[in-house]
Amino acid sequence: MPEIRYGEQSIPFDLTFAERRTLEISVWPDGRVVVKAPHGKAPDLVATRVQKRARWILRQQAYFRQLDEAQPEKEYVSGESFRYLGKQYRLKVFEMEKSTPSAESAKLVGGYLQVRTSDKDDRSRVKGLVDKWYRQHAQRKFAERLRLCSDIMRKHGVENPALEIRRMQKRWGSCTPRGTILLNPRLVEFPVYCIDYVILHEMCHLLHPDHSKAFYRLLESVLPEWQAIRERLNFNH
Repeated sequence: MPEIRYGEQSIPFDLTFAERRTLEISVWPDGRVVVKAPHGKAPDLVATRVQKRARWILRQQAYFRQLDEAQPEKEYVSGESFRYLGKQYRLKVFEMEKSTPSAESAKLVGGYLQVRTSDKDDRSRVKGLVDKWYRQHAQRKFAERLRLCSDIMRKHGVENPALEIRRMQKRWGSCTPRGTILLNPRLVEFPVYCIDYVILHEMCHLLHPDHSKAFYRLLESVLPEWQAIRERLNFNH
């Protein structure tokens, strides 16, 4: 991976070449620096341009770190907001007078994510019920979207890959060398078009493992609006 230096700091960046007239430098919320350059642009000239934007890049990275630090930890108490498929729901925790573990539950009712538990003050218990609800709904929704995306990718020779849900700190999705699609359960918080984008992105990687010109050409053909969706998804990380 190419990189530049600014003072004592090293700034690595992802570099891709495409049919474009201008060079684009962007900083993603996870801190990655992505550079898109016109075909034929000399790598040393690209590095020179990135060097000129080094101060701005570091400011952007610091800004996103600050946003991450400002996100409050969930306390799993009534009134907190939780997202599902792009909509906001308020958490409402009910304490049952008599209950067994099997009677405890979490479900959507109107504009609320209702949790019924034997001890509403036990936040780890409430969190466990909420996490279980998210995982179950993620499994069902991801499987549904994967079937639809497989219909799109079938003409390219890719269909029905295995699906696994896995928590990831910095990624929404990934794929294994054996062809399994990995999806972050948090992805179910976003609209279905965001889920489709991540699935199609990873399915394109089954044919093109790197971010080559062929990869982006395929992604563009199956999802022309992928860049706008990616920005929506990453800026709401």
